Amino acid sequence: MNQLRPVALLALALGLALSGCKPAPQAAPADAAAPAPTSTAAATTPVAPGATTAAEAAGNCPHPVFDEFLKHFGNEIALQETSTADPLLDSHIDAEAEPEPRKVEEKVPLAKVEWPVMPDPATLQRQGRQMQVTRLPDGQVQVQMRTPDTSDQQTYTFAQKPCWQLVKREDESI
Repeated sequence: MNQLRPVALLALALGLALSGCKPAPQAAPADAAAPAPTSTAAATTPVAPGATTAAEAAGNCPHPVFDEFLKHFGNEIALQETSTADPLLDSHIDAEAEPEPRKVEEKVPLAKVEWPVMPDPATLQRQGRQMQVTRLPDGQVQVQMRTPDTSDQQTYTFAQKPCWQLVKREDESI
């Protein structure tokens, strides 16, 4: 019996020491209730092309909400450079085409895009221009900038891949 006494005291001491600790499994249910984007596994889970969750965008993108993104995109050339598709689908009107003007589309490599790729929306009103934002059924967003009563009109199309990105620029000016 005297030989078991030290083992019993050690077991009692370890039991008391461990009773003051919080077991790791208690933290797991709290983490499981948290949104998936904080999980490494969720960040690497494949999603359908062009699809993303708001949580993924919020976790990985500097401006996941489009309206906030647009404000920054318009006046930060560094953000434009990192948030423009490579290549950028670009179109313009060739006014000198015969027999009549025609639309010309091309894929412009990012290295050949001229910056800024889009004017700052905050400066449009001072220039007598207007802006209209349209959310498309496929999740893309189009931003149209125009000067009323003229042909001066540009449309910028953005897609969330998973962060917002300029994918197409159309200049309809003649």
